[in-house]
Amino acid sequence: MFVLNCLGTGGAERHTYQLANALAAHGDICTIVGLTSSYSAAGPGQESIKPAHLTKSCIKQAHLSESSVEMLNGNRIYDVGTALDLSRMIRSHAPEVIVAVDERPLLFATVSRRLAGSHAKLILILHNPDILTVRDRVLQPIHRYVVARADAMIYVAQDQRKLWEDRGYLPPTSTVIRNGVDLHRFSTHSTTEWRDRTRSILGLGPGDYVIGLCARFYPQKNHRQLIDAIRILRSRGHPAKALLVGGGPTQASIGQYASESGVSEHILFAGFQQDVRPYTSAFDVGVLCSISEAASLVALEMMAMGLPVVLSNVGNAAEMVLPGETGFLFPPGDTMSFVDVLQSLNDPLKREIVGRAASKFVSANFGAGPMLDSYRDFLTVLLAEDARPDAVKRRSAEMRAT
Repeated sequence: MFVLNCLGTGGAERHTYQLANALAAHGDICTIVGLTSSYSAAGPGQESIKPAHLTKSCIKQAHLSESSVEMLNGNRIYDVGTALDLSRMIRSHAPEVIVAVDERPLLFATVSRRLAGSHAKLILILHNPDILTVRDRVLQPIHRYVVARADAMIYVAQDQRKLWEDRGYLPPTSTVIRNGVDLHRFSTHSTTEWRDRTRSILGLGPGDYVIGLCARFYPQKNHRQLIDAIRILRSRGHPAKALLVGGGPTQASIGQYASESGVSEHILFAGFQQDVRPYTSAFDVGVLCSISEAASLVALEMMAMGLPVVLSNVGNAAEMVLPGETGFLFPPGDTMSFVDVLQSLNDPLKREIVGRAASKFVSANFGAGPMLDSYRDFLTVLLAEDARPDAVKRRSAEMRAT
């Protein structure tokens, strides 16, 4: 049983669907539970994504049935009724493993498992970025408490593990399993298939230098920095345009900022897209200006499609990019460094060389297959703990060392 905050379309949610579908394909019975019944990836004035649509998107081309995806109504931060509903689901489904995706689901899963009298193993997969909000700081003692009582914790990056251990997240056992990309869906073939058609539909010419950002519109994604970069690049004579894919609460303010900056005609808003590949294929360069990240799945997807990427050096960016070879890093918030790298990539030959290297690097190091194998191995070891304690201890020690 996978417990999520909501059945959304962000990196953590898509990672969960990918993992659940892979386990189901191997014969495991999987259930996905969203704690909240509402989710909007749209911006102001746009239609919100309907829960039913999200349910269908979770199971599309998958091995899950619609009955395997559940939504509760815990739209308040901490809701006793939602904990009781989840406990009833745990009793009904009787899972052997409960996987909580980030801290709020872990707290609900901890309480609900106890209420249900379940002996299921409880695992936390942590996708959270490195910056703590005020609410995070207030709740951190509670989160540390429940983490210590989980059976295991999985990080998605090495730097993330060290950071959260330094903050007192000390589960009985932990490991790092890096995010992986479905290399059949995200590949250079995708770019070849959609690039010319998408650019034509969007009104982009062959001479336009298209810098793309695929992310939800939230403050931490820092879309404003790309608007500033476009303004500076155009002032230097470069035909730069930005293609922004996604929706969210800050979209209207970013549009207003582009207008105030005098570059609104060079900024394209594609909105929320269930399948981002046709739009990503229109990019010349993929960027992320985030002020905080854990392990960006979209960056890996862009690289797999043969795009050079320019990433703010936060989270695990340094684990994904070989600077100057498979992409580029810049200090978060340093707009001039960001612009200088983008200016250097206004060279089609350089983009081709870096993009080709990025695709090969992701294929060799961040494929979904090895990631999913690691999750299956970890879960198998965890479930065998009571039956074969000595063997499992040895295997757990090996996995921790790895």
